[in-house]
Amino acid sequence: MPFPFPRLLVRSLACLSLFAFAPLPALADLQSVLQRERTELAEMCGATMQFLEGFAREVNVDGNGAPDILVDYGQLSCDGTRMMFCGSAGCTQKIYLARADGSHAMVAEFLAYELRFDRPSEGTFLAVLHGGSCGRAGVETCFQRYALSGETVEMLQEEPRDRWSFAPAPVPSATLATSQGDSLRLVCDGGSLRIQYGPTWMWEENGSISQHARDLARAQDRLEIEIEVDGGQPTAVPFMIEETARVLQSPTLAPGQPFFAALMPGSFVELHLGGSLEHLRSFTLKGSSQAVGGLLQACGRG
Repeated sequence: MPFPFPRLLVRSLACLSLFAFAPLPALADLQSVLQRERTELAEMCGATMQFLEGFAREVNVDGNGAPDILVDYGQLSCDGTRMMFCGSAGCTQKIYLARADGSHAMVAEFLAYELRFDRPSEGTFLAVLHGGSCGRAGVETCFQRYALSGETVEMLQEEPRDRWSFAPAPVPSATLATSQGDSLRLVCDGGSLRIQYGPTWMWEENGSISQHARDLARAQDRLEIEIEVDGGQPTAVPFMIEETARVLQSPTLAPGQPFFAALMPGSFVELHLGGSLEHLRSFTLKGSSQAVGGLLQACGRG
């Protein structure tokens, strides 16, 4: 399985005493994962090894309800430095996937700036990588999506920023993600479409859904957002908080609605929540003709 860096293979049979580390997630198999890491790092780090807060944390990779583990070497002190496994391309990060028996299998290892487990219900995640991983200059960050197939991780398509892209699998979708972190995604659901909207105002700094967003949705158990293409007639669409993907999601909508066709030749689309500028987001429609057109065709219309 190709990954954008050579895997680190450091093995030792030395039996280590416990090292000091900050409190970590209470997972049934966490100690065995940590012991494996201690064993692999023993030869290089020795007695100077220290697991810092955030070295191992609970994540949701595949949406099956069992807690998975992300190990981040950026939170490791080795031989007196935290940069032993970090560089201009980020830090070594490992994914341990939960098994049915409660154990964890190490299924992937990356040299990455960040791993975002943003679509656990689809079993895919986003790796934020050095531009060289996508054949570009390093200053151009690469956003590469990966998918789980059992305990195998497979590379999918690159997801550019500030331009629409179409992905036929694992679920046909057209996506626009901005450099600022906002996202708008149209997803095929049977013969219908759903809109998934991820504005930065709905998240806390740690990526969880903010209490502010929950308070806004509480009154009617939904948020009604107006969508305008090129400043034209707004279309009011109800959204509910989708907890697993941590986005706002619409009900299923007919692909034949004029709104979807208007996205293809348009220049920009705006999403309003009330009259607040804080809740206004504007997205380019660059690349939408091909991306949305491909999605409509995949969903049986186009």
